[in-house]
Amino acid sequence: MQNIEDEALPVKRNDSSSLRKALGILGALTGPTASGHGASLSELSLVLGMNKSTLLRLLEPLRDVQLVEQNRDGRYRLGVMAVTLGGAYLSGLDLREQARPILERLAATTGETVHLLVYGEGQVTYIEKIAGPSSIQMASRVGDRAPAYCTASGKTFLAYLPSSEFEAVVAAGMPARTPHTITTATRLLDELEAIREAGYAVDDIENELDIRCVSAPVFDHNGHIVAAISASGPETRIHGTIVAAVARAVRNGADDLSLRLGAPQTLLPVHANIDPEQEATK
Repeated sequence: MQNIEDEALPVKRNDSSSLRKALGILGALTGPTASGHGASLSELSLVLGMNKSTLLRLLEPLRDVQLVEQNRDGRYRLGVMAVTLGGAYLSGLDLREQARPILERLAATTGETVHLLVYGEGQVTYIEKIAGPSSIQMASRVGDRAPAYCTASGKTFLAYLPSSEFEAVVAAGMPARTPHTITTATRLLDELEAIREAGYAVDDIENELDIRCVSAPVFDHNGHIVAAISASGPETRIHGTIVAAVARAVRNGADDLSLRLGAPQTLLPVHANIDPEQEATK
């Protein structure tokens, strides 16, 4: 039987400085691992603001459980257990299972690379990718992340998420990634209003040079946005009236997935019709 005095003791939560720092190390290694280069101890020390002795002390148990591994050149990267945990998370997403046939159909219909994305802390994350039949393929990978303010899917999320997300993204800064990137709060706000009216978003060469992307929202049974579907390709293939055709296909695919997730049917028809002539002027 539990001691009454024990029951009276306050439960402390989230007060482990070492745990927070260790989690920070894992976060800091995400980018360097994805790039294939890893990060040196000095680089981690600079990014995290920790001295090297503290870093080494925290890295050791992470290496023991294979969340971090060290290359022969001494650089650190995420270990195989991080992949295992990530895979377990992704495999548990019923969203991906429901979306895959829709994404495959959309890739075949548009001929472009199709993605399924989720949102978190001002960024979108690719959780599924279906390559189109073209010989020119997108370099994106499942697990990659991108800023919300300059991507079609990111703007889709910001259009339907609470305004606090928009405010947080603006506060974090919106540096130009191409000459076409929207970099002011006023322009982005106008863009989000247009997205809600049309029911889809366009990354008009705002995130990567020569790449145009179209995205539409996916809603759950509560009517909340939970994902976005996008189709991306070279601007030489997605242009003029083709943008309208791709947008229609993407939106139909996103609506199909929303219905599979139990979204209210009354939520979907509010989207305005896509005018090919209007799109041709973009």
